[in-house]
Amino acid sequence: MSSITDYFLLFDIPRSYDIDLVALQPRYRELQRQFHPDRFAAEAADVQRVAVQRAADINAGFTVLKDPVQRARHLLELEGHPLNIESTTVSDTDFLTAQMELREQLEEAETQEQMAALRVEAEDWLDNLGREFAIDQREADWAEAADTVRKMQFMSRFIEEVRQQEARLEDDDYDEDLD
Repeated sequence: MSSITDYFLLFDIPRSYDIDLVALQPRYRELQRQFHPDRFAAEAADVQRVAVQRAADINAGFTVLKDPVQRARHLLELEGHPLNIESTTVSDTDFLTAQMELREQLEEAETQEQMAALRVEAEDWLDNLGREFAIDQREADWAEAADTVRKMQFMSRFIEEVRQQEARLEDDDYDEDLD
């Protein structure tokens, strides 16, 4: 038996990349209410420890399941194919070239509009990679799925960098308005 907590099982949803994110939130609240440690305050210490651990698992599970990259990584782990990001890189030269072009665009972007367009492009890439991962998972093509997750991780980090740049530009614009 694996020591990995199966968050799909915990949340009683099918083990699939394509999940109903709208239904996830109420299920999360329901599990939180059911296993909140305060409900077990009058119980024995071992029961309280189990409740605290279950509450931690529920919080961690919600975080993993709602994030497409973490959900994909979790699925790989559950299938016995954990992603070793340190030792394996993306070998798709077209993707690597596109990655370099996106980085150049980020360095050259100077306006909110340019940043927004770049973020939308990267979000589209991430959505497409998510669809690709779902296909890889259904076909149990774990090598390809792992490669897709690496690409998803890059795009997710890139989107975060763009958002940070957008926030800096917004702050700069705000500071200029005050002057």
